[in-house]
Amino acid sequence: MYNTVYFFTSLKTKGKHTHRGDILHAAVKKNKLKITQVVKKVGISRGSFYNHIEDPNLPLDILERYGKALGYDFTADIPEMSKYTVEEPVEIYGQPLTIEEAIQQRDYWKNKYIVLLEKHQRLIEEMTGRK
Repeated sequence: MYNTVYFFTSLKTKGKHTHRGDILHAAVKKNKLKITQVVKKVGISRGSFYNHIEDPNLPLDILERYGKALGYDFTADIPEMSKYTVEEPVEIYGQPLTIEEAIQQRDYWKNKYIVLLEKHQRLIEEMTGRK
């Protein structure tokens, strides 16, 4: 009933019969994130993800949300989809995939903590009148 898209299959999407769920599934497979991480970034449940990859007429706004979460441009695969900007997250969240990412996250949160601690100390000094 549904066409299978294999990991190494290049997607050709000319015509009206583009299975958007298959395109989504292939994009997620190409990405380094695990499905759990993807659904967390998109803000949906894992069950919804599986329903989405089975939907041949997946709404374009949902695909756009996945595109932003994955850093993937679906407009190349689906010509009728309008261009959107893939945004990088400002904050670092999630499970690190490499030791370098873990170190980067550790340093980020440590520095943020130190800045907040210094602000707190200044407020205490201002309130008590000491310097």
